[in-house]
Amino acid sequence: MRRLALVTAAATLLLGAAAPAPPALLPDATFEDPGGRTLALGTLRGRVVVIVYGTRGAVDQHSAWGRRVDGDLRARGVYHADDVVAQRPVQILALAQMGGIPGSFRGLVRAWVRPRVPKDFSLWLDWEDTMSALFGAHGDLSTVVIADRDGAVRLVISGPPEGTAWKQVSDLLRALT
Repeated sequence: MRRLALVTAAATLLLGAAAPAPPALLPDATFEDPGGRTLALGTLRGRVVVIVYGTRGAVDQHSAWGRRVDGDLRARGVYHADDVVAQRPVQILALAQMGGIPGSFRGLVRAWVRPRVPKDFSLWLDWEDTMSALFGAHGDLSTVVIADRDGAVRLVISGPPEGTAWKQVSDLLRALT
């Protein structure tokens, strides 16, 4: 019995503990934009939600995901450029992981970020790194999370918007819209 416990402990150390499965539903999390407005993910039920998040090291990749998804949805007529964002059937959110920044500095960060975000771009600040805690931190790679209209997480994928990753995202969005 003791030998079995030692073998199990050794295997856990060598192989690592199993990563927790991502939640089945989008979390009931709230994010803040550079202007200080808040967005609760629960308010997006009824729409497909595409969240792109990651570190500063992948900002270009995050932007590329957003542009490619938006362009594909417009090209397919899911929505049009002049549609009110809040009324589009698909909400694309870019989340900046901001964990570790003390509350007393958040106003300064928002003030620095605000003028650097294009007016037609949706950037939300994840002060607690909620998404990476739930869906994984993938270094300098973007992570894309897609939830259906009921908030059920249907896909979590990391990497640039090309090849297999893009195909999986594109195919799922076609099925959901």
